[in-house]
Amino acid sequence: MKNLPPTTLHHPSLRQEGMALFVVLVLVLVLTVLITQLVFVTKVEERISQNRQGHVELSYALQSAARQVLQNLSNDLMEDLGYFEVDDLEGDTLDLGGDGGGIPTTGGGGPGTGLSGGLPGGGAGGGAGGGEGAENSTRIDTRHESWAYPLQDSIDQVQLSGQVIDGESCIDLNYIFELASLSDESEEDLDEAEELDGEALAAAEAAGIGDLLEDGEEEEYLAPDQETVDEAEIMIQRLIEAVVDYNMEYGFDYYDVPDPVTAANSIVSMVYSRAMEEETRRIHSLDSIRELEGISWELFDGPVDPEELEAGEEEGDFEEDLFGMIDSEAPGAMEVLQQAGFEFLEEGVSQLPTPIGLRHVLTANSSGKINLNTARPEVLIALIRSFEDFDEAKEISWMIYDHGNQFQQEEEGDESFPLSTVDEFGLAEEEMQEFQHFTSFEQLGNVDESWTDGSAGEESIFELLKQDLEDHTVFSSNYFTATLEGTGENDRTLSGRIVCARKDHHIVVLSWREVRR
Repeated sequence: MKNLPPTTLHHPSLRQEGMALFVVLVLVLVLTVLITQLVFVTKVEERISQNRQGHVELSYALQSAARQVLQNLSNDLMEDLGYFEVDDLEGDTLDLGGDGGGIPTTGGGGPGTGLSGGLPGGGAGGGAGGGEGAENSTRIDTRHESWAYPLQDSIDQVQLSGQVIDGESCIDLNYIFELASLSDESEEDLDEAEELDGEALAAAEAAGIGDLLEDGEEEEYLAPDQETVDEAEIMIQRLIEAVVDYNMEYGFDYYDVPDPVTAANSIVSMVYSRAMEEETRRIHSLDSIRELEGISWELFDGPVDPEELEAGEEEGDFEEDLFGMIDSEAPGAMEVLQQAGFEFLEEGVSQLPTPIGLRHVLTANSSGKINLNTARPEVLIALIRSFEDFDEAKEISWMIYDHGNQFQQEEEGDESFPLSTVDEFGLAEEEMQEFQHFTSFEQLGNVDESWTDGSAGEESIFELLKQDLEDHTVFSSNYFTATLEGTGENDRTLSGRIVCARKDHHIVVLSWREVRR
């Protein structure tokens, strides 16, 4: 047999070429992996950059809406105090740090002082001089003022919506035991006690120790007794029952109907346990109740409006002219009222129903009083416990609420009542209306003439209302919480919440928080 020639695979040059080809293939594979990774990282960084840019746009838009809220509150305050040069106010930005970024505030009165439980804020308004009007004017806040109307606007590609709720229209968690307490002392007993205190102070001053009494230790906190705790639980339970009743009456059904007894017990127990410790006694945010037993998201925020849900499923561009920022100079104008969700009746207006939750009737920031001009009927139902029948309390509370939606009667020769005007072309311009409101508790008797009539041996409705409400009511508000929401491209959403308060001639920012959904 002849010897065969060596195979090509064993030829030295061919083996080197094969090795080189293998190395090239490995390099190509490595480069492919590197390039793929580089493309992936680039895409991720691009997405992060877009998200960050979208977040910044949403944040700036929310701050702009918050600035508008503060400006409306400042303008209203200046008007109530008798100052009319409110258009000259300049704005600046307060940086509170944290996740809120720059917090918009208004005014040129210098920095304000932070109130209890809040962060130091910037002053709004202020520095307006001192005229007689400011000293003699009485501040009144109603639901028909520019700050109280919903906000709806579009800034660049961001759609904005918002709502302002004054703390004095809600029941404050920090004051539920004061609101629920039943006073057994008569006016004569209180007057006698005050007289004795005055005599004791006078005697102390005569002895040269008056300063020791005035500057002594703070009064020790007295825990509520069991009767007061039980009354507070009844009050909160009735409040929740009223909220659930309202939503279901207007077709805002719950997926899981809340249990008022369980929810009320959870809330009151939490407030009571926190009140026992000085470090936790002060509740700063309503979020403290969100994780409690019986507090579902439906109960807290309110059930979903079927019309909003249906509208959200429809595609379409945002109609910028549908709503604009509510004109702060014409809160009673017909067009503004329609934009704010009111429909016109013969003697006034009626607000279109929207779902409500506990965040609309409870708060953690207020003076502890209830503003009769802004409080919802559900709050009044909870407070007027002399009317044990729920339906009776509901009817009376809605009569009080509807009274604030009625037009004031025009008096002959009253030039301050701008019902209608005619422009230079002889055409009727937009009408503006003034609404009924309370400036004293005695005016509550004007809601219905029969309320002041008491039958033999029974107290009148007005006397019962006075017994339940008079010690807890005011007619203006000092604390405000604005919940804002911005929606940008690709349905990115950012929510913001600003809590502010009126202090002297300023609007003070207590807190600002942004939450990305």
